[in-house]
Amino acid sequence: DMPVVITILNSYSGWALCAEGFLLGNALLAQIGALIGFSGAILTWIMCEAMGRDVVSVILGGAGTDAPAATGESGAQFEGEVKIATVDNVGETLAEAN
Repeated sequence: DMPVVITILNSYSGWALCAEGFLLGNALLAQIGALIGFSGAILTWIMCEAMGRDVVSVILGGAGTDAPAATGESGAQFEGEVKIATVDNVGETLAEAN
């Protein structure tokens, strides 16, 4: 979700530049700000569509929730076998793969 939040902030900075252009009476600042703001909004929408999420759910997704407590145990159960590899073992395995 953070890349989408960054594109939203990029869009907001463009709209702020657009408002500054209007306040200062500078048409170039207003036009460039609108271009940056609109392109950031389009990029945000495209990224949310690609993730299959709504923009509102991305922005307000963690609002009002408590952070999970950090404990020593994660509660995750791992299955399978752990194999320890060294550089020599990996080199031999890659050589034998040919």
